[in-house]
Amino acid sequence: MPVIPPGSLVLVTGASGFVAVHVVKTLLDAGFPVRGTVRTAAKGEYLQNLFKDSPVPFAYIVVANIETASRCPGAFDAAVMDVVGVAHTASPFHWHADDPSELIGPAVHGTLGLLNSIQRINPQVKRVVVTSSCAAIINDNVTKPHCFTEADWNTTSVHECETLGRNASATAKYRASKTLAEKALWQFIEVEQPHWDGVTINPSMVWGPLLQQAATIKDINESTVIIHEWFTGNKPQSDIPSVAPFNGVDVRDVALAHLRALIVPEAGSERFILSNAPASPNDFVLAFEHYWPERTTYPRGDASKVETINAGSNYYDHTKSERVLGIQYTSFDESIKDATASLIARYGI
Repeated sequence: MPVIPPGSLVLVTGASGFVAVHVVKTLLDAGFPVRGTVRTAAKGEYLQNLFKDSPVPFAYIVVANIETASRCPGAFDAAVMDVVGVAHTASPFHWHADDPSELIGPAVHGTLGLLNSIQRINPQVKRVVVTSSCAAIINDNVTKPHCFTEADWNTTSVHECETLGRNASATAKYRASKTLAEKALWQFIEVEQPHWDGVTINPSMVWGPLLQQAATIKDINESTVIIHEWFTGNKPQSDIPSVAPFNGVDVRDVALAHLRALIVPEAGSERFILSNAPASPNDFVLAFEHYWPERTTYPRGDASKVETINAGSNYYDHTKSERVLGIQYTSFDESIKDATASLIARYGI
């Protein structure tokens, strides 16, 4: 039997985010009513309108922001009432933190605040799925190409933040926040022995079509900004060889992994890498050439160099997600096609 029975109410925190909106849609399409936490009523109303034709209901509750929740015991109490499963996607993400604590504090204490609310308020919860990241897995002190697995933990970013503080890189501050928030989940389970079990989903960079509210280009998620910059010619031809490959995954695969993690018994107490394969800007522009050959805004790629460019990249072993969660990965080309098409449809670029 599924861990979360069909028709069970599921809580999705941070429901207005790029990944989270797809998680909500996937759950609703599978017949699971969803309660989402959002930072403002306007974001909640956007989602209610987006999902107004869903076969099962979506409702929202305002938790002003995770920073506030991290300092307010009980901020999630109302949100966790009556739910059977939880997908915790909410976590601060930006590149302008001064002190690492600006990201680490809310990420860790927001997670712990949610878990404590579940423990005190709701004995019905059976599983909590936390959206972590490959940022909690990757280390910078390896020789490329290196294959990371779910057994790996990021130690270099945490160390950099501990030793350099405000002078740590923006990347290290973000990666440390994801690492320490995930560790907080596993430590909570070890110490508290809760009535539910936990799962983490650890995606690499996430691509795919937009569903979230984003009035202007400035409001879109970071990974889609990258696609926009390459497609519209904000990145020159000369930048293609200088940007290292990075790993990515389709947002719809990530959303499906959250659903499967909630219902598949064998997923309990496991981490799951979600990552397809390395790709470089050369791959971006080749995808553009495939689907929009008439456009002249973007640089041109070289198909003969794809394997050479990507061969030296670190990568992630995603076989556990295929074996346990049944994920069949969307191709990079399809992800970039659908992400770009949604940018064109929404903003007329």
